[in-house]
Amino acid sequence: MNEQASELNDKLKEANPALLDMLSKKGKEIFFPKRGVLQQTADAKGKDINATIGIALEEDGSPMRLKSISSNVKLGPKDIFPYAPGFGRPDLREIWKESLFTKNPSLKGKEISNPVATSGLTQGLFVSGYLFVDAKDKIIMPDIYWENYNLVFKNGYGAEFDSFPFFSENGFNLKGFEETISKGKGKKIVFF
Repeated sequence: MNEQASELNDKLKEANPALLDMLSKKGKEIFFPKRGVLQQTADAKGKDINATIGIALEEDGSPMRLKSISSNVKLGPKDIFPYAPGFGRPDLREIWKESLFTKNPSLKGKEISNPVATSGLTQGLFVSGYLFVDAKDKIIMPDIYWENYNLVFKNGYGAEFDSFPFFSENGFNLKGFEETISKGKGKKIVFF
């Protein structure tokens, strides 16, 4: 296992061993590199010369761009054209987090992390699977679901679905969910 992944697992084990136990094998091996291109890019910010990968600047230091595109965008070039960090723009993640407190008053006073930004729902599913799903894991879910769940969880990670009928006479089939989640012991992955 990579040294950086081991360091993160040690920190997680100390802070929240139950969360470490929830991670898949791949989830325990993943890390966000502190060295290499990403570190070089961070080190280059604010320097007179920035020769890191993917950066092309105009004479005034703004991102190089096509006028045919920039003339149709109302935000500043520094907010639109550079690569966003792999985890999303920190300022937008902070705004998103604050909106969660507004929309979910029960979260007030609780410490939560900033949300993770993904490029779309399917990538969000992929990241969740990478972190938490191992081959042969059973995912508890209703029998009505988006077909991409098959692609991501079954084909991508080798998981199996343990589904129950979504509806009963009274709406959501809570009894079916309770029966399904009560089966067996150990790791439970629930997905709606």
